[in-house]
Amino acid sequence: MKPYEYFSIRGVIEGFYGTPWAHAERIDMIAFLKRHGFNAYFYSPKDDPYLRERWQEPHPERALTDIADLIRESREQGVDFIYCLSPGLNMEYSSTSHFDRMMDKYRQMYEQGVRKFGLLFDDIPQQLLHAEDRVRFAHLAEAHAATTLKAWEVLQGWGEEVSLIICPTVYNGLGNEPYITYLGRQLPPEIHLFWTGRFVCSPFLTEGDAVRFYEYTGHRPLYWDNYPVNDLAMANELHIGPLLHRDRHLYQHAAGYVANAMEYVESSKIPLITIADYLRDPEGYDPVASWQKAVEEVAGTADSPHFLRFADNVQSSFLNEQESPQLLEAFQEFRFHFLHGNQRKAVSQLKSLFTEMEQTAGYLMTRMKNRKLAAEIRGWLEKYLLWAKVGQSAASLIEEGVRGRTAQAVFHLIRLKQLLKRTERLPQKVCGNVMKLFVDAVLQEVQKAR
Repeated sequence: MKPYEYFSIRGVIEGFYGTPWAHAERIDMIAFLKRHGFNAYFYSPKDDPYLRERWQEPHPERALTDIADLIRESREQGVDFIYCLSPGLNMEYSSTSHFDRMMDKYRQMYEQGVRKFGLLFDDIPQQLLHAEDRVRFAHLAEAHAATTLKAWEVLQGWGEEVSLIICPTVYNGLGNEPYITYLGRQLPPEIHLFWTGRFVCSPFLTEGDAVRFYEYTGHRPLYWDNYPVNDLAMANELHIGPLLHRDRHLYQHAAGYVANAMEYVESSKIPLITIADYLRDPEGYDPVASWQKAVEEVAGTADSPHFLRFADNVQSSFLNEQESPQLLEAFQEFRFHFLHGNQRKAVSQLKSLFTEMEQTAGYLMTRMKNRKLAAEIRGWLEKYLLWAKVGQSAASLIEEGVRGRTAQAVFHLIRLKQLLKRTERLPQKVCGNVMKLFVDAVLQEVQKAR
């Protein structure tokens, strides 16, 4: 197959909880999507009240002006702008006025040139909330099917060809859950259904699961992949590692693939480039090579070696359980050489390791050319710097212990404990548990020696 023929929909959704992207960031992202072969931008920031909590109210004039700019930029770039509403928090599905307000907002976007729409029912109660709805509908899936079909009928009557994408309330699992099987069987196949896989954040997406989803629902899943997004419980993680564990033949059974980005728009570009590479050639995708290329593009060729050293310590996510692999390897080598070789040389190499960590953090905070990227990751860099200082104190403690200099060792022990407290107060996830386990081992040896 030729590039871009694997997944017909290759999108990025601004669908996170947190501060929505600024207008300039969205314009920049649309151009970025075009450069990397994406063909759809989903406008759906969770914390835009006029899309979700106050969906019945019209967008303010300034917001409408900005949306018009985004629509125009998307058209010029050849990227589909998909306008998404999320009315499910308080929508009364049996109410004609509620339905009309929803369609008024879609119509306003249609007149601006939008032809693709999203109707999102995610992250809402799974029970009907209004008495009138409980009288009219047997369950939530029936209400959602009726609302969707009615909206689809209206949209099709507006003249030009339109498309509609639904995010169901039950959007993960096997696909045989009663809600999603009912909804899928009620809706025509041309209305796509978002699906995140077996879990909200799925460690694996497999072609077998996609096949079963089709068998249960009559729809090929449109994957909404919750990577690299890092909102809510993942807020202290920095998802800048490559896309992993997506089946190389997933395209044969999926309607498309949409990545949910982070609030940190510049940082998101690194994993999004790897996602673009996967979508371009899923059968030949090389995550390591793709990631290195992505870092070079976003961080800059000159700064990429420094960034990669740091990034190796913040890759852990639901996709990647391996924490600080290079640092862990260095600690294992230190332990071997300290116990079975030249102790002073082993300690010297350990001190050099932590000095390099400190220098890397300082360089990225002050000298990296991509200042926007540096600002976004600063919290993680600050913790990385503190871990370097913790490591330096631990190495000095070991060194003074080897030399038998008790007073100096006590000084470094006190400093180590002080720095460790400061470091652990920072919530960002850096080095996983690797540094903590190393320090705990050092402190245990100190305790034994007393």
